[in-house]
Amino acid sequence: MVSPFFEPSDTLRETLRQAYEAWDAEDWDVAAGRLEALVAAARAEDAPRSELAGWAFDLALAHKFRRDWPAAREHGLAAAELAPDGPEEAVWWNLGIAATALHDWPTARLAWTRYGVDLPPGDGPVEAAFGHTPVRIATATGTEVVWCRRIDPARGVVLNVPLPGSGRRCGEVVLHDGVPTGERVSAGRTYSVFDELELWATSDTPVHAVPLRVREEDDVAALVDLGATDDVVVEAWDSVTPLCPACSAGRVHQDEPHEHDISGGRLEGGRATVGVAAARDVTDALLRRWVATDPAARGAGTPQPVA
Repeated sequence: MVSPFFEPSDTLRETLRQAYEAWDAEDWDVAAGRLEALVAAARAEDAPRSELAGWAFDLALAHKFRRDWPAAREHGLAAAELAPDGPEEAVWWNLGIAATALHDWPTARLAWTRYGVDLPPGDGPVEAAFGHTPVRIATATGTEVVWCRRIDPARGVVLNVPLPGSGRRCGEVVLHDGVPTGERVSAGRTYSVFDELELWATSDTPVHAVPLRVREEDDVAALVDLGATDDVVVEAWDSVTPLCPACSAGRVHQDEPHEHDISGGRLEGGRATVGVAAARDVTDALLRRWVATDPAARGAGTPQPVA
């Protein structure tokens, strides 16, 4: 849309058409290039601030979609100069994401504060308690929704043990978007699902797959609980049920606060497999304690490293 009070040149109109044709096709490289030309032409033709602000915002956003963080920050700063004053302007949120990706803490702190986020004092990385949120991470086999502990508005620490073969680990720090792409309902509360933008920091915590012999599902739950007492994450992988993209992007009800997408456990033939996020000696000690509680019902095979 172009304001009826602004008469753009034919060149600007054509650039506008090309830019949003590429945008609709999600061809972000072309869209970013055309939007950059559009903003430059609009400035030269003295376009209304409201028009220019929208195009400048989309230019920064296109670079975010390209994961070109220096360009997203550069054009985000320019777009912020055109944005209206006041909290919850999306231009500041996107600028905060780009700055966080670049470890540019002064700019990130400025952006979050201008958006209206209450930050702890300091001038370095934001490390605070922003609650928990499910994040859809990119794995070697597709995507997986895991729960994260948010340490700032755009970063979360993975709390789950991602599935074997995923190439991902418990304890990673992920940079995530701010646009919800689904919901998870847990303990009567609804949480928005956010998409991972990139792996921000890797985790040194190894992951072991452990085959178990159990009498009932409560035996697996007991191992999960025992691990929690020692700050060791144990994931009941047999309870994880993949969801199709449409279902994953919808509302999913969950019973526990730190789970993958699940729809109930599956225990077949007294066998189960868990993932343990811990060093081998810690894993072995945990399993010995668990088996000793009820050796007639419980047994553990050799832990195998998977990540």
